[in-house]
Amino acid sequence: MATLGEGTQPWRERQMAGIGALPGEQARSGGAPKRARRGHETHRLRDWFVRSNWLLPMLAAVLGVVLGVMLADPAPDSVWALGGLAWRGTPRETRGVLSSVLGTAITSLSIILSLSMLVAQNLGAQYSPRLLRVYQRDAGIRVVLPVFIATCVYCVVAMQRLGLVAGTQEQPRPAAGMAVLLLVACGAALVFQVLHTLQLMRVENLVRMVAGITLRVARGLDGRRQLDAPPVTPQPPSTQALPLRAPSDGFVVDVDGVALLARAEARRLVVHVDVAIGEPVRQGAPIGRVEPEGPDRPRVPAECGDFVSAISLDRWRDQDADVSLGLRQLVDIAIKALSPAVNDPYTAVESLDQLTFVLCGLARLRQGPRVLADGEGRARVFLRAPELRDHLELATDQITRYGAGEPLVVLRLLRLVGEVGQCAQQPADRQAARATLHRILAEAERVGAAPSQLELQRRYARDVERALDGVPLPPLQAIEF
Repeated sequence: MATLGEGTQPWRERQMAGIGALPGEQARSGGAPKRARRGHETHRLRDWFVRSNWLLPMLAAVLGVVLGVMLADPAPDSVWALGGLAWRGTPRETRGVLSSVLGTAITSLSIILSLSMLVAQNLGAQYSPRLLRVYQRDAGIRVVLPVFIATCVYCVVAMQRLGLVAGTQEQPRPAAGMAVLLLVACGAALVFQVLHTLQLMRVENLVRMVAGITLRVARGLDGRRQLDAPPVTPQPPSTQALPLRAPSDGFVVDVDGVALLARAEARRLVVHVDVAIGEPVRQGAPIGRVEPEGPDRPRVPAECGDFVSAISLDRWRDQDADVSLGLRQLVDIAIKALSPAVNDPYTAVESLDQLTFVLCGLARLRQGPRVLADGEGRARVFLRAPELRDHLELATDQITRYGAGEPLVVLRLLRLVGEVGQCAQQPADRQAARATLHRILAEAERVGAAPSQLELQRRYARDVERALDGVPLPPLQAIEF
């Protein structure tokens, strides 16, 4: 079993600097993993709140019910506290106001739903169906719809309650005032949704939004690495290893490394997770293994279901912890724009610009496989994760294949590789950038562009390759703008 030997002390210093110094007893009792685990649980709760499509509408409906019950027929001694909401009127007049507000809110809601379906159809057909999840979590849907739901539910409940009010006398009716305020909120939400939808349909805003989400996910994953140990080459599988098998079909959406470390340390075991976030797994297929920490240690217990539970599976890929999914979405936009049905090279250029920003941002973060060690510096958890060079291949491979005949796209691809190669910190990543540069140029030559364009691409590729050795990148050619 790999022990972190001489490299342990620097790692401990980085660990203490990242999480704050812990008293000796707290450190021995696992204070740092517990704190990190609480942070991870908070992060998962926040992710559940973001992913939930029904939570905010249900809360809005409950708010509408509460307001409707409270304001339909309030106590006389509390009307004064409602101020301007207490409009005078009879129960019949108040029900008329509520009915008008309800009809206006439903009409406005139908307009918003029509716009939403138009945008969803446009995103799926013109760019990529995978972008629908971005729109589904957008503020325009998650905030605007609850406003209308609260208004409609409020009007219905208040009208029902006013039907039980006896008498025809004219007196302060807070229900009417609140209905008008909610109607104003619905109008503001309608205007916001229309303007927001128009902005979202611009490809520049769309690709920038996807890139921003991808970088936020990458920074969040980088924050989890505060407890990581230096890289250690894992040992070959032990004969006593017990495979971890997927409990169902699906995609790996997250791996709780802190939970795996705590369970492995408690049982004196070593855990290897052989699938990365975003990979599909089949029910019963091996996704990792658990083995004893040494040949003279007790055998692995037959039941290791708690280790499997730390590997989250879902029916589809989720962007909350999947950096490759964000890159895939940008690639999808580019290759869809390069298809003969769309033929929009500049949209592909927009995607390549954002891919450049994302990959250069990833180059400044910690990438690749993770190693988590216990308090004694012994490596106990090995997790798979893609390297920067894997992301670079994902971002350029398909776009090169479909866009090699478009000089504008080829030059932008060469520029992307040069930017990423200059930002890369590992020699293997810089070498991968150089190999990608040669592959792009070879594909462009195979397609057979015009001789003048091909010579321009070759000259630019030579300048970019020199930039990988430390000189400044060449300026963009006029054809690229």
